[in-house]
Amino acid sequence: MRAWRCHGSTHREMVEKLTSAGIVKAPINIQALLSVDRRNYVNNEDAAYTDSPQPIGYGATISAPHMHAHVLEDLLPPLIRASKKYPLRPLSILDVGCGSGYLTAVFGRMVEPKTNRKTSLLNTLNEGKVYGIDVIPQLVKLSQTNIAKQDVDLLDSSTVHLRTRDGWKGYPEGAPYHAIHVGAAAASFPKELMMQLAVGGVMVVPVGPDGGTQYLYMVERVGDDGVVVGLNLNGDDGDEMGSSRKGVFREEDYKVQKVLGVRYVPLVRSD
Repeated sequence: MRAWRCHGSTHREMVEKLTSAGIVKAPINIQALLSVDRRNYVNNEDAAYTDSPQPIGYGATISAPHMHAHVLEDLLPPLIRASKKYPLRPLSILDVGCGSGYLTAVFGRMVEPKTNRKTSLLNTLNEGKVYGIDVIPQLVKLSQTNIAKQDVDLLDSSTVHLRTRDGWKGYPEGAPYHAIHVGAAAASFPKELMMQLAVGGVMVVPVGPDGGTQYLYMVERVGDDGVVVGLNLNGDDGDEMGSSRKGVFREEDYKVQKVLGVRYVPLVRSD
């Protein structure tokens, strides 16, 4: 079974189709997807489990389920690595272009307080915070409304934070991030956003012109000579988790890998 064909008549069937197709593989990701019902995040409930993008208003869409599955597979490894290396440190995830709030909530289930987790599979990951940002205030409100339907505990526990922000500039207050997902296509690589990655952190970002050829890329931060923009979690300058000093962008600090061709709406600037 190929992508775009993982339709289901129920939430569970959709996830099972994604699993059978080999798009989502990790048990942690399967459990996270099962924990958040996509029906709560679409405008047309009859198409909730159709493997295609759905409009959510304001020129935005909720991505097809198979694209969300791809993203989870790409971003799980750095979350596992960070959890193993620093078992007591909270994870930090940034969802740029939170839109409907769906993937933000899925990330939230992966790092919610361990006392809330429904299976031991998710206990592989540390607890943490997920920051969902969007440049359109109405979409931030939509995310909040949708999450409040059946996943309100993610808001109540402060696992998920929603903010109106320019995705090109990211959200330095929550940096450095172990994982960043960008849900809209950047015309060029967003350097300011890349600098908010922790060393070892990975960003999944579509890059390419609106209406033109676009590719999904994985960007891993492999060095810190440019200095991470964000908080110094340990108080010791130069720690790989980040520094409070602002630095400069250095291409050699990043490893970039092209994943697949995609078609996304553009990543909009606030000015």
